[in-house]
Amino acid sequence: MEELLPHYERELAFLRGHSREFAERYPKIAGQLLLSGEGCDDPHVERIIESLALLTARVSKKLEDSYPHFTEALLNVLYPHYLRPFPSCSIAFFDTSGAELQLSSPQRIERGTELLSHPIKGARCRFRTAWAVDLLPVTVAGLSFDPVARAPSGVRLPVGCSAILSVSLEISAPEGRWATSAIDRLRFYIDAEPSVSAALRDALFLRLAATFVSMDDAIWQRAGEGVVQEVGFGDDEALIDMPATGHAAYRHLTEYFAFPEKYNFVDLSLASLPAAAKQGRRLNVHFALTGLRADGDASRLLQTLTAQNLRLGCVPVVNLFSQRGDPIRLSHRTATYPVVADSRRAFAYEVYAIDAVQRVRQSPHGESIVEYRPFFSLRHGETPGNQGNYWFAQRNALVAEHSPGFETELSLVDADFDPVTPKTDVLSVQLTCTNRDLPTLMSVGMATGDLFLEGGTGARSVRLLRKPTQPCRFDHRHDGQWRLISHLSLNHLSLTSSGLDAFKEMLALYDLQRTAASRRQIDGIQAIDHRAATAWLPGKPFASFVRGLEVTLTLDEGSFVGSGLDIFARCIDRFLGLYVHLNSYIQLVLISGRTGEELIRCAPRTGESILA
Repeated sequence: MEELLPHYERELAFLRGHSREFAERYPKIAGQLLLSGEGCDDPHVERIIESLALLTARVSKKLEDSYPHFTEALLNVLYPHYLRPFPSCSIAFFDTSGAELQLSSPQRIERGTELLSHPIKGARCRFRTAWAVDLLPVTVAGLSFDPVARAPSGVRLPVGCSAILSVSLEISAPEGRWATSAIDRLRFYIDAEPSVSAALRDALFLRLAATFVSMDDAIWQRAGEGVVQEVGFGDDEALIDMPATGHAAYRHLTEYFAFPEKYNFVDLSLASLPAAAKQGRRLNVHFALTGLRADGDASRLLQTLTAQNLRLGCVPVVNLFSQRGDPIRLSHRTATYPVVADSRRAFAYEVYAIDAVQRVRQSPHGESIVEYRPFFSLRHGETPGNQGNYWFAQRNALVAEHSPGFETELSLVDADFDPVTPKTDVLSVQLTCTNRDLPTLMSVGMATGDLFLEGGTGARSVRLLRKPTQPCRFDHRHDGQWRLISHLSLNHLSLTSSGLDAFKEMLALYDLQRTAASRRQIDGIQAIDHRAATAWLPGKPFASFVRGLEVTLTLDEGSFVGSGLDIFARCIDRFLGLYVHLNSYIQLVLISGRTGEELIRCAPRTGESILA
C-alpha cells in the first residue's frame, strides 16, 4: 500500500486541479456537482473522485512496473527463486559432547532432514538440513597458529613458507584408530567472528603451500594434494532448489549475499593423508602457509584461534518444508481462491511454491482425481487441442500486508487462459512453505537445544550457532523484474572497463540483505577488464591450445576484511563461467588496487567445469 500511495496522491491532485479548471469554465454544470475550486461540497461526488483516483493509481503503478504479469510468468518458468522470498537460515550444531563414546561408527543425518523448534506463538518453525552431516566419534583437541614457520629437524618446508597452522584431532574411543575407522572425510564449520573466519578461509585456500601430518609427536610426513576442499558449491549442497534449466551460478550469488555463513565450511580429506600417520588415536595436521607476515592483520587474527573455533557436526539449515494446504472448495462465486497452508495459524506460514494441484471429486462410484498443471510452464500444451486443466497463482502484496497467510491466490483456467467454472469439487494442494519471519523470534542457545529431530539422534542436543536470518526478497519495484531478466542476457560489454557500473549494478541485484558489509564489497570493485588469452590443454590423443578470456578485477582488499576474498572469488568465478563459448574458457584474476599485485588467479573455467 505504501507503494500505491504516491500514485493515488498524484492522481487525486490531478483530478482536483482539473476540477478547478472545469468549475471556472463551466460554472453552471460545476454548480450542479457542487464543485468549487479544488474541493467539492457533495460528499458523494467527493467519494467518486477519490475512488477514481484509486483505480487510476493502480493502473499507473502497473504501467510503472511495466505490467509484471509477463515478467512474473517468464521468471517463474526459468528462475522462480527471483520471485520467491529467501527463507530464514541458520547453522545447526549437533552437540555430541559426552556421547562420542557411544558413536562407534559415523551416524549420518541425511540431506533434507526436518528439524522442529519450540512453539512460537503456537506454531513450530520447521527447518531442513542443506546437506548430509555425519556425527563422528572425533573431537578437535587443539588448534593453533604459529606466525613463525617452525618444524622438526629433517622436515623440509616449501620455499616461502612463513607460518604454520596446526590442528589436532582425536578418536574418542580409547581403542579407536584412524586407520581402522570408517572416516574418510571431516567437515568443519569455522565458528568465529567474521573477520577471523575470513582470515582462516583465505589462509587455507589462498596461502596453503603444503600439508604435513604426524601421529602424536612423531615425525611430520607430507600429505598429497587435495587435503583441503571447498564446501557449499555442489548441487546437493544448495539451500534453495532451482529447476534443471537454471544455472547454479545464479544460485551461488543469491546464497552468498543472503547467507554467506553457508560457505564457512571446510572439508579435510583423510584419504589424501599417509597411511602410516593414521595408526594412532591422535592425528596432527600441519598446514604450511605462505605470504603471511608475523606482524600483519591476518596473523594477529589467526593467533586468536582455539579448538572451539572448529566444530564438527554442523550443517546449514533453511526454513523450508513440505505442507499439505487446506482443501479448497470450488464454487461459482469467485474466480480466485486463497491458498492457505493452515487456516488455524495462517500468520505463521507463507507459500513458497505450489508443488501440485489436484481436483478431487466424490461420486457414488468412488473418488476421481484429476491433476491440474501450471499454466505458465514448459509442459503447457502437452494435451491435444485446447483441452487441459491448468492453474495460475499470483501473490497479492496488499493482502500479505493486512492478512498474512492469505496472499497467494489461485485461479483455474483453460488452455486459452479463460477462467473455468468447474462443478462443486475440492482442490487438494501440495505446498512448500516457510514460517515467514517467525524464526527470527526464536531463543537461541537454550540448554535443552533449539531444534529437535523426531525419533532422536546420537547427539545430546541440536543448537543453533547463529540467530536465524531475516527473510528477504528481490526488489521488484520500478522495473526490478525487467532488470533481473536483462542481466540474464549476458554480453561481453559488462566485462570491459566501461562496464564496471553495469557489473556492480548486477551484483547489487543480489544484495538481498542490503547490509553495509555487502555494499562495501560491491563498492570495493575498482575496475574490470578482459583480454584474449591462450591456454595449453593436455588431452588424448593430442594436446592443443585453447583460446579464451582472462577477466581482471581490481579490488580494494580492505572492503573484504570481514568476508574474505576466497568465497567472493569462487562465486564470481562460477558466474563468469556463463560467458564461455563452445571450445573456449574464461579465467578470473584478482588484482590489488593498492599495490597492483596479483591476489588470486583462478583455474581456467569452461562453464561449470575446470579446464584440465
